[in-house]
Amino acid sequence: MKNQQIKNLKRCAIVVCLSLVVHSCENPMGKIEPSDLYGSISIKMDVELKISESHARYAEVLTDDFKVDILNADGSLYQSFDRLAEVPAEIPLEPGNYYVSVHSPNENIVAFENPYYAGESDIFSLNYGEMKMISVTAVMANCMVSVIYESSITDQYQDYSTSVTNSFGTLLFGKDESRPGYFPLAPLDIVATLSFLNADGTTGTKTLTGSLPNPNPQTHYLVSLDADQLSGAAGLSVMVDESLFTEAITIREETSIPAEGPILYGDLILTEIMYDPAALSDTEGEWFEIYNTSSQVIDLFEVVIKKGSEVQHIISENLLLQPGEFLVLARNLNATAAAGYIYGSSFSLINSGDHLVLSNYGDDGTNGSEICSVNYGLAGFPDANGASLSLDPGAFEVESAKSGSNWCLSNPVFETGDQGTPGTMNDPCN
Repeated sequence: MKNQQIKNLKRCAIVVCLSLVVHSCENPMGKIEPSDLYGSISIKMDVELKISESHARYAEVLTDDFKVDILNADGSLYQSFDRLAEVPAEIPLEPGNYYVSVHSPNENIVAFENPYYAGESDIFSLNYGEMKMISVTAVMANCMVSVIYESSITDQYQDYSTSVTNSFGTLLFGKDESRPGYFPLAPLDIVATLSFLNADGTTGTKTLTGSLPNPNPQTHYLVSLDADQLSGAAGLSVMVDESLFTEAITIREETSIPAEGPILYGDLILTEIMYDPAALSDTEGEWFEIYNTSSQVIDLFEVVIKKGSEVQHIISENLLLQPGEFLVLARNLNATAAAGYIYGSSFSLINSGDHLVLSNYGDDGTNGSEICSVNYGLAGFPDANGASLSLDPGAFEVESAKSGSNWCLSNPVFETGDQGTPGTMNDPCN
């Protein structure tokens, strides 16, 4: 289904070519008039369309409504015309250095079927007695978004819709919405809401979220949603139609209510440990990372951090960790920009090896059940200096994480200059 929908939404490019005939003149009679101090330009706009299997609406570019600005080379405005149709055949222009900017009148508008075009010429010089041809190309300067609902959604859910939002506005893509939406270039947030009928007749909802932090102009983003109600599997991906690259974005099922009761063994695992930083001192640069393997939101309030059986720190705030989400716990704010919790100087990670344990609070913080643990002092764990210990993504399971054979040293360099992937998925161990 998805491939057919993509085929039906083939990319298109509309290029608006603006030709300017630029010339200046001298008075042949020798008498100096005010007009002798000017040259002139004449403007002609043509539209070149390059469309492949696209709807006819993309060809409806009303160039007469384009705004035309003539600017000095330093960017200051020399003259402006609200509509190309109102530009005279010749425009008086002083000799100098200029460029021409054009754009359609729908700047910074969020709407369906609403491409915005803009472009500017190179800087050109105009001298007395000179005539030049200047070209301006206006291209789509916003981005286009379409939403595709996979059969797992259309077959299993009663209702569904997706809102796409940035600082300029919101578009709602309902279940029958096939039109593309157009957005000015600002970070996009994507929220899909799916409704289904429970066995007892009540209505349940599922929410998928994602984002496009840096949308590009002249780009068609295809948002594909997939959610199996029975298995609980859910996902959202974004494909870039214009370049035929596929871009995956982080998606999760949103739940605001955390699971009740103690955290089950293995619902959290330790996935990365920076015990011996090189770019920073140990007091500044130590951190470790945990991951929620469960399908439930987990509240980390009163989770106990131990070294062996000795309590080192108890988390004293409500930290909600979504399914499939990482959290970096650090000794100092300088350790990494990804730090989501600072435990301070309450404990340190020993370079020669330590038994790091997370447990439930229990009655008094000392007798709660274990959630996960890693003893990186055991044989098989690599020695790390300036690089974090990294759990292979194929071993994201509580028992597998206890084996040194599933750990390796991180290779990517993060912002401190040390190696690690704090807050993001680990690279596979070779």
